[in-house]
Amino acid sequence: MNLTLILFYILAVTAVATAVGLLLSRNTVYAALYLVLNFATVAVFYLLLGAPFIALVQVTIYAGAIMVLFLFVIMLL
Repeated sequence: MNLTLILFYILAVTAVATAVGLLLSRNTVYAALYLVLNFATVAVFYLLLGAPFIALVQVTIYAGAIMVLFLFVIMLL
């Protein structure tokens, strides 16, 4: 098996597990952290596809700015 294929399978299991953890989490802060981990795995998927700019945008915009906004609203409520 190829190293890229093994990494893909590991990332696929991680992405599905974090998505299920996000849906089943009772604590909203833990759900937001599962979402951050899911965004990070999607960014690595983009790197595997050869799109480093999209991976950087994924981490910067979604995992950075949007998640800070989500956590701010969660803590405000």
